[in-house]
Amino acid sequence: MTEKALSSQTAQSQENVAKHFWQEVRGYLEALAIAFIIVTFGFNTVGVVGSSMRPSLDGGPEGANVFQSLLSGDRVFIPKYETWLRRAGIMGGYKRGDIVVLREPTNSPNALTERYRPFFIKRVIGLPGDRIKLEAGQVYVNGHALDQSFIDSSGEISIEPQDFPVVTQQNGKVVGMSLIFQDYKGFNIPTLPLHDFNPTTFSVNDKDVQYYYGKVLSRLELPANAPENEPFLTEFVVPEGHYFIMGDNRSPNGSEDSRYFGPVPMMTIAGRASAVIWPPRRDREWNWRLLTPPSAFEDIPE
Repeated sequence: MTEKALSSQTAQSQENVAKHFWQEVRGYLEALAIAFIIVTFGFNTVGVVGSSMRPSLDGGPEGANVFQSLLSGDRVFIPKYETWLRRAGIMGGYKRGDIVVLREPTNSPNALTERYRPFFIKRVIGLPGDRIKLEAGQVYVNGHALDQSFIDSSGEISIEPQDFPVVTQQNGKVVGMSLIFQDYKGFNIPTLPLHDFNPTTFSVNDKDVQYYYGKVLSRLELPANAPENEPFLTEFVVPEGHYFIMGDNRSPNGSEDSRYFGPVPMMTIAGRASAVIWPPRRDREWNWRLLTPPSAFEDIPE
């Protein structure tokens, strides 16, 4: 074989290798693009980690690391197309009782102390315009006491008797909020007062009070007979475009939610958890199930 023929064969071989390489790259890129489109606009699945949604969802054994929780906890189905339809105004907003996945707010205690904002899963309690308060752990929405038996009927969860929001007013103007602040990693982390126990009243201008509860304080409803210069429990109104969310685990330290950082913007919600799809069985019973709002939410007046 002549030198010219060998050179031509080598060039052809290199061209074939390059062609095969770019075909492989194109295949991977197409697969990634399809996966991105499906996950972003079609559907996704999310593993539940932690105990904040017990007893409704299992987030793995207590004290387990994230990897162990993802292996043993429930995995839920997220129809992402719903999220985009809602953001576009084509589909209605989330309903009371929906379980949603969202990015942790920037003013949450965890985001402040850990310097990162993971996704977490909670239940929608109040819609835009709803009036919210907690009295001895009992949630009231628009003056209606929410039946919380879907949380505590099994005996697994003991609801902490918290009051929220507890404020002080002078001449029709809110001047203070009753809270307990505990130092954690150099930051003041809020704890709500327990029923019939009024801790320190902080000025509404306090930077920590504003950081966690600015949206709550700006939307308070003061009763006409509100006492002067002494703490009392009142309601606040969920702002437009926001939701009040809570974990089902209302036991002490059970869930970090809107009780500790106020209502969340709709745009931070990544999607609605519509069903548990894994594991198929738990405790010798079927674990596959739709995640529909408990019937107790149907009784809340508009």
